[in-house]
Order: sequence, then structure tokens, then C-alpha cells
Amino acid sequence: MRQKMRIDRSGLAAIASLVVVIGAIAGSMDGSAAIQRPKTWLRNGTRYSLVALEGRSARSLPGRFSTTCSAEEVRSLAFKDDTLWVGTEGGLFAYSVSVGNIAAVTGPASLPVRSLAFDDGGALWVGGDYGASVRSRGTWKSYTKESLPFFGRIRCMVQGDSRFWIGTYGHGCGYVIKDNLTVLTEQDSLLDGRVLSVVEQSPTSIFFGTASGLIEADTTGWKSLRYGSRLPIGPVNAMAIDEDENLFLAVGGQGIAVSSLGRVRLFGTAQDLPGANVRAFSLDQEGRVWAAGTSGASVFNGSDWARPAVGDLASSRHRFLSLRHDGEGNCYLGTDDGKVLVASRDSVRQISVPQTFAENRVPRIRQGNGAVWLIAGRSIYNWKGSFTKAAAPPEPYADEMTDLAPVETGEIWATTRFGVLHYTGRAWEVFDRKNGLPTEYFTRVARDPTGTIWFSTFDGLVLTCAGGKWSTMAGESGLPAEPVEDLALDPSGSPWVVTRRGEVAHFVQGTWARLHLPQREQRGADTTRTADSVYQFDPSIRFLSDAAWGAGGQAEGPAHCLGFDKTGACLIGAQTGVYRLATTGWQVLDLPRSMRGSRPTAVLGTTRGEIWLGTAGNGVLVYRGGEWIRIGASGGLSDDYVRSLCEDQKGVVWIGTQFGGITRYTPPNGN
Repeated sequence: MRQKMRIDRSGLAAIASLVVVIGAIAGSMDGSAAIQRPKTWLRNGTRYSLVALEGRSARSLPGRFSTTCSAEEVRSLAFKDDTLWVGTEGGLFAYSVSVGNIAAVTGPASLPVRSLAFDDGGALWVGGDYGASVRSRGTWKSYTKESLPFFGRIRCMVQGDSRFWIGTYGHGCGYVIKDNLTVLTEQDSLLDGRVLSVVEQSPTSIFFGTASGLIEADTTGWKSLRYGSRLPIGPVNAMAIDEDENLFLAVGGQGIAVSSLGRVRLFGTAQDLPGANVRAFSLDQEGRVWAAGTSGASVFNGSDWARPAVGDLASSRHRFLSLRHDGEGNCYLGTDDGKVLVASRDSVRQISVPQTFAENRVPRIRQGNGAVWLIAGRSIYNWKGSFTKAAAPPEPYADEMTDLAPVETGEIWATTRFGVLHYTGRAWEVFDRKNGLPTEYFTRVARDPTGTIWFSTFDGLVLTCAGGKWSTMAGESGLPAEPVEDLALDPSGSPWVVTRRGEVAHFVQGTWARLHLPQREQRGADTTRTADSVYQFDPSIRFLSDAAWGAGGQAEGPAHCLGFDKTGACLIGAQTGVYRLATTGWQVLDLPRSMRGSRPTAVLGTTRGEIWLGTAGNGVLVYRGGEWIRIGASGGLSDDYVRSLCEDQKGVVWIGTQFGGITRYTPPNGN
């Protein structure tokens, strides 16, 4: 019996050991299962405190920035209480329904507005290409792309059941809960970080409309519905879910898809309503889905689409970009020509967004004849306290102008991609290959004190026109063989050029004298010596001796621009800084490492001794008081893509941009 007992205890010990082993294996299997568990948006993402991100923006200059931009595209609408909020490419506007007036609103961090939405707390969120701003109780908070890249290129904002959603183009999607932002990216299995629209089916089941199609996310994981779901393939620009749980998708160029319980119905193609390009959805008081786009507005009756039977809206030819209903059943539709249509039950009225300047692309600004002259959009303007449109250029050339030179007699010379335009004061003349010119793609034009007109071309030539006679300059005149990037006249009227690789040439006594930019030293201590520069006591300037081109004949930067400072010294803008030609040689103002890399587009030395460097995508860089300051869209600039710089007679700096019209900087104590 004792022996049996001993055997039983031995058996129990063995069983216990086996249980431990099985438990360990099971635990290991559970851990492996946990590792392989599919990622869901509820358990992933990076969390940020909005308080920590608030108010971080580019440093500003003393003085005042003012913007002038087209507000024709009404991209987003929001309604609360008595106010209709209107988001446009030219900023934010507020329309008082009871008073009936509309006015611009200052405060948002981004001039071009892409999306508007109210959160559960009643705060207005404004999203654009450069940041998000929140207006609560009359005060603004801003979150810019400088504080977090996520806030760049916002495309949609939606208040869900328990979360406020923000979709961006290229930086994923995020949601806000109690002043905390959680960002979901492709690393979190979002599948496509270009989020154009978001809609909640339930607090845990979310649809993301992306540039490549529809994505569904729930508690089991992420799923792409691009293939095998009968949905058309394309960018999902807008989404809505009606009271019957039907999912409406606006797919770019493919019309509308309505998905319900696995069944997909397609509308809008083959010239059917609501058209192939729908931009927005909205539900009215009766639960009907409205759609608006380039083909007008339509209403879904459960089986098909029809024009709304309201006033003359059915016959409207407007191209709609945005759509919203208020609590009383009124429908607001934003157009691409600066209008908001308000449709009530029996009438349609129109609200016009104030337009201070009709253009948003300003590639060139010049000063001449006591005015500031601009190439803007398809037209030429001049400013003498207000904008005046000059004689319209010939239609084939209007959208292809690259530079202009006004003349005291009222004449205008303009370069284009297809030749040279000359306005005589009565009509336009065209000079191209038919007139014997060797090329047609002209990039710069300037008029010297003798009346000679100087031109640079895309393929590297320099042409002159004097007394009606044209001449061509090339290598035999000393002109560098590399294509000319920029041409300008110094204060004495002498022409200068810089090539795309950074070789500089100055026209002196009938020939071009070449000047090599210094070869940059990568190692060794910097040397500094005094010179005649207005910045001679600045320790951040290095004086470098001339050197030959590097191996293979390569200059340092791929692009350069040309200008002059207040002393008349030549300035060359490069990716790494600005070169200045002093009497003792070249000086260089190095950009901080964080500012390097953007392509320079324009350089200007102001009468106050500042140096302004415009860039393609990094705003404007200003050298002032011994340091570089970056001014971006969150610091007063209308657009980070700068095309041209000009200082007028009052010391105001004009900044022409690619997408944001004009920004004017008025210094302290300026007019």
C-alpha cells in the first residue's frame, strides 16, 4: 500500500510536470497568436497632445503681411447658429444670415481652406494645405505643419459619434479625443495615406476614401475594397451614409456608387445624373441624399437621381465644389466662380464672395513707370493704389507668359514659351521663328537705359533688340555654354546672367566676362576678412577665394537665381545660401542646415539691408540682423511656393506665389 502510494505520488508529480509543460506551450501559443493578431485602428497609431503642438509656427518678421488672392473656389461650407462659414482658396469668410453680409475672417493658419467642420464642443475646425486652426469662443488655436507634418495638406474633417476625424493627403488619417490626436499611417496598415474622405458606419467600423479607392476598418482589421467589390476604381472624393445604411461614394471620373448589403449600383456615367465628377454629399431634413459636382446638383429618390425642383436650381449651370444643409432645410452650394447658392423650398438666391484679386498664380512682379507690374494668371496687371488690368495679350500666349518689362512710353515687352510679345500702346506684336528668331521659348526680358531690350531663352541664348534690329549672343561673345537660368540688369543698367549650374557672366564693353562662384570648402576652418560689404562685421559670412569648377565641370547647386542688393552688388541665390560679389571677391551667407535643399526661385536685396530668398516649396528665407528667418504659410505668407520678389518705391516687398496670389510685406513704420 505504501508502495502503491509512492507510485501514485510519483504519477501525480509526473502529471503535474506535464501540466506545467502544456501550460508553457499554451502560453507560448497564445503569445504567438497575440503577435499575429491583425492590426486594427483601435489598437494602433501614434498619439500626440494637441496642447503640446499648439502655436508652433515659423518665426515672423516685425511688420505686417497682407495677402491678396483669388477666392473663387468655394471648397467647403459649414453652418452653425446664424452663420454660414465659407472656406475658399483665398481664405475663410463668414456670412451672417440675419444681416445678409459676408466678410473675410482672419485667424486660420492656412490661407487656402480645404475643409470646415464643427466638433461636438461647437468649435469650428478649419483645415488647409499648411495647417489646421480651431475657433472656440472667439479665439483661435493653430496647429501647423511645422509643429507636426501631419497637419500639412488636410483634405477632410468629420465629426463622428465619438471622434473627430482628420484626413490628409500623404500623411494618413487621425482622430481627436479629449485634446489628444492619434495618427494612423500606412505603418498602421492604413494601406493608403492619401485620405480624401471619412465616414463612420458605427463607432468601430470606419470607411476611408483614399486616392486609390475605398478602405474599410473595423475591430478585425483593415480591408481594401478596391478589387472584387464591384466598386469603380478611382479616388473616393466624398462619402455619405443615409438612414437606410446605404453607402454613397463619389469616385473621381466614375460617378457615384451606392453600396447596400453587397449590392452595388452605379450612377453618373454615360451622361446620366448626377455626373461623372461629384464633389460633395449632404442629407436634407427628409433624409434624402444630395450630390453636387461639375454637372450641377442632384437628389436621390431611392432608386434614381433627379434635379432638385427648387426655383431655377434645376437649370443652373454652375460647377459645384461644396454642399451643406442647415437645420431648417436650406441647401448651400459653393461654386468654382466665387458664389454660394442658397436653395430654400421655393427660391434660390446667390451670395457673392468678395474678390480683391482674381488670380492665384503670380509668376513675375516688376517695378516700372511708377507702378508695380504683374503677370498674374492669363493677364497683366499694374498697381497704383489699386489693380488695373492692362491690354489683354493674344489668346494663344496669355497663359504662357514668363516675364515682362514695362516702358515709360506705355509699351510692354513680355516673354512667353512661344515667342516675344510687344505692346505698342495700341496693339500687340508677336516675334517668333517666323520673324527669323532662332528660338521661341523665352524666359526673361529687361530694358537697359539706352533702350536696348535684353532677352534670355530656355536653350541658353541671349538676344537683344535695338531700333528694331535683333541680335543673338552665344559662346563666341563669351556667354557661358550652359543654359541661362536668370537674367537681370544691375542698378547702372548693365546685364548679368547666371546659368543653371551657377556660372555668372557680366556684359562689359561688348563682351561677357565670366565669374566663377567659389568652390565650397568641405573641410578646414572658415576664414573671414573685412570688405566693403554692408555685412562686413557679420561673423556668419565667409569670404572665399575663386576656384575652378569641380570634377566633371559640375557646379554646386542645380538651380540659381540672380538679383542685387542696395549697394548694387550682384547676389546669386543657391540651395545652400546666397553669394554676394564684393570688391574683394565672393562672400557667402550660408543657410542653416534646416533651410537647405529647396530650389531657389528669386533673390532680392532690400533698401533696409535685408536679403530675401524665395524658394519652391519652403517659403521665403530672410537674412536680417545677422540671422536667417524662414517665413512660411503659417507666418504670414499666402503660399510656400514663391515665384517672384519685388520691392516697390515705398519699401513694401511684393511676393508672387504659385498658388496663393500675392503677399505684401510692409515693414514697421511703412505705409
